[in-house]
Parts: sequence; structure tokens; C-alpha cells
Amino acid sequence: MRRKTLILPALMLLCLAPLAFGASVGGNTAPDGRQIHCDLPASEMLRNKGGSDKAGLCVFTSIEHSARWQNVPQLVGFRDWMTKYPGGGYPEKVAAKIKQICAERGMPEPKYLQYTGSDLEVLKLACQSGRLPAVTYRYSPTGRYGGQKIWHMVSLPHADDQFFAVLDNNYPGPGLIEWMTPAEFRPVWTEGGGWAVVLLDPGPPPVPKN
Repeated sequence: MRRKTLILPALMLLCLAPLAFGASVGGNTAPDGRQIHCDLPASEMLRNKGGSDKAGLCVFTSIEHSARWQNVPQLVGFRDWMTKYPGGGYPEKVAAKIKQICAERGMPEPKYLQYTGSDLEVLKLACQSGRLPAVTYRYSPTGRYGGQKIWHMVSLPHADDQFFAVLDNNYPGPGLIEWMTPAEFRPVWTEGGGWAVVLLDPGPPPVPKN
């Protein structure tokens, strides 16, 4: 009788614990069925290009994803504009290039935030308010890039207590979203230093639900 008494509470705890999911590739719904926060249409998804020195423009491609989702016209076309310049990116370069492209277009600079650190709450707040952050990405938990470490920036269309989602501009497509738990995402983002660019213009209103 004593053994059964010990087993029953343990089973109850297992039933109450959240289900564990490994990182996986899928569409615009999480493994448990919840809808993605920022459902960027396939027609707006861009593939990474190279700059004038052939280095990648993943930073500026990801920021343009944000601009397309949040209707920030100053930065639509950012990726292609950057092909005239060397690739690669870092916070000071992003600030300088946003200033430059807006000046050339005769448009005001959009409001934006650049965050460096490891606080996932910043990303959750951005996604849950309808904004699409651009974030650093050190490796793929689903095995892309042969499991190797890379220096890359991607878009983050979903972030909450259960799941984070990655839209990789080297793998653009509506059925190619990487879904992972917050614990899986944290080292992906922070190894080598977490960096996020968040445009502050609001995204489109959420889809109505009955």
C-alpha cells in the first residue's frame, strides 16, 4: 500500500507537467496547435543574398521581413539596397545603414530597438505585441547546416512560454518554420552574444477568432 501511495502522486505530477517537444520543422502552427504570432505570408518571405563582397546580408534580410510585416516602407527593399555594400552586420552598422537609406529616400527613420543580452522576455513581448524581431542564430537545433555553428540572423515570428519559432532566410517558406522550446532557443540566440533588432511600429491586427 505504501508503494502505491508514492507512485500515485508521481503520476499526478507527470500529468500536470507540460508536454516536452523536440525542435521540429513545420508550418504556421506550433506542435501543440497554437497559431503563430506573426504569420508572414509566403509572398513576403525573402531569401538571403550577398553584399558587394559576397558576404551574406542575413541581418538586413531579417530586418526587411520585419518591415514587410509591420508596414515600415522606409525599410522595404533594404536587402537589395544593401547588395551595393559589403555584407555582414552589427548594431552600429545597422544604425548607420538605416540612417543612410532613409536619408536617400527622403523618409524619416523608423523607431526601432536594438537589444543585446539574454532576456527572452524582451522577445516574447515583441512577438506577443505583433512585432517580428530579427535575432541572432548560432546553430540549428533541427540539424540544418550539418549541425555546425554559424554566424547568422533570422526572424522570430513566435515567442511564448512554450514555443519559439524561427524563420530562416536561408530556408524561406511557409512550411519551413523551426519550432523549439524556450530552453532550446536560448543557446541558439545567446551563444556568442544575443542581439535582436525590433521595429517599434505595430504589426497588423490579429486574425479575428470566434
